[in-house]
Amino acid sequence: MRAIARLVYSYFTSTPLTRALSVGGLVLCAASLLVLTSLPQSEHMLAVAYAGLLAFFLGSAFMPLMVGKLSRGHAARLLPHGRVKLLVSMMLTVALVALPAGLLTPFAYVAGVSGKWSDLQRNPQLLDFTINLGWVIFTSSCILAGWLYLAMYFITSQRNVAGFAKGLLVVVIIIVVPTREVNDLSATTSSNLLKLAVAWLVFGGLYLVWPRLKGAMANWRIPGLPFFGASSRTSGREVDLILGTANPWVYIAAQVVPVFIATFTGLASAAIWLYFLAIMSAVTGAVSGQAAERSRALWLRSGWSRAELFAQVEKSFWRHNSFMLGVLLLLMVGMGSYSGFPTSLLAAGLPLLILGTVLSTYLGLMITRGLGWTESLLGISIMLALMAVPLLLQAQNPNLVLVAAIEFKLLLLSLVLRIWARRRWTHIDWTQCRPSRVASARNA
Repeated sequence: MRAIARLVYSYFTSTPLTRALSVGGLVLCAASLLVLTSLPQSEHMLAVAYAGLLAFFLGSAFMPLMVGKLSRGHAARLLPHGRVKLLVSMMLTVALVALPAGLLTPFAYVAGVSGKWSDLQRNPQLLDFTINLGWVIFTSSCILAGWLYLAMYFITSQRNVAGFAKGLLVVVIIIVVPTREVNDLSATTSSNLLKLAVAWLVFGGLYLVWPRLKGAMANWRIPGLPFFGASSRTSGREVDLILGTANPWVYIAAQVVPVFIATFTGLASAAIWLYFLAIMSAVTGAVSGQAAERSRALWLRSGWSRAELFAQVEKSFWRHNSFMLGVLLLLMVGMGSYSGFPTSLLAAGLPLLILGTVLSTYLGLMITRGLGWTESLLGISIMLALMAVPLLLQAQNPNLVLVAAIEFKLLLLSLVLRIWARRRWTHIDWTQCRPSRVASARNA
């Protein structure tokens, strides 16, 4: 039990950044709880609660990577019940991340409806409803947090086409399923507990038997079978091959499937649909986060200066990302017109998707010394801004001036990020951005 507690503690405090996010999230949640219980009609404080929940979740964002590295290491095989302890630590982390949402929701509901906690004693039905609401939100948050951790593991750990496709499919599940339940008001504690039991039994069983299953699958591999997406034409594309940007069409195929699933599975809310596409545009540009650690091989094989190397890397990633962005824009216009979404939403969504790719591309190029405070805070701020635009467009009378102002500020930020990334590359030190160095920094 002590080993499990240490694992959970390390998930939230592995780096100074995660410690600050975890402690800050708990402080914000505690402040929201204090205000909700002391002031009537204080539902406006939910904004602080949302920020606290987000910060507390991001405090454990390295958990998937840490579990993946520990699972592949020798310690999990040598220590008694190593994988079982890792599985239990993951379950406890999911429960801890979801707990503040389950605790805050009943207080927020009572503060918004009556504003007096003495009414709970006089009205047993209100008390039962409030407790049941807390359990529903807690179990729903457990399901959502589990899917988010899985998507983060696929995208950040594998960092290839397979991980990209798996992560986007998980994002589709995250957005589509909870949206249906919210619209239909069909979420119950019993149904959520059943989903959690099935999900953890399936995931836990696969996780525990994965070493044996992986060894058995290795014996089924057909020798001499060509790798999917490989190309025999490599002359003139050495830069793209080293950077991993030689074949964008495989990524595009992994991108098209989730868009069709999200469009044809009853996702009626135009704002949530645009929010999903904005996330995909940001993920599209995030592949540039691998540029620094892969560029060392280019620098050793060419006579370029660091400024010329940055120019070549930037050009290579834009050749790759422009194809993916172009297909995403075509899908947005085509699927949006098919679904009958408002023209104003599509008009405001086009620059939003472009800015999402541009910002994530240059934010990835800025990562020349691992993921630090600056990059993390910029990434969180950019995602919050991308999330705000669909919510503003969802209103009955959307404030298009405010939307245009946000997008204009994001455009200025993209120019700043490009200048910042270029300056960092003029002083790049590849001893600080080796793959082994980056991996150890992420899992320190």
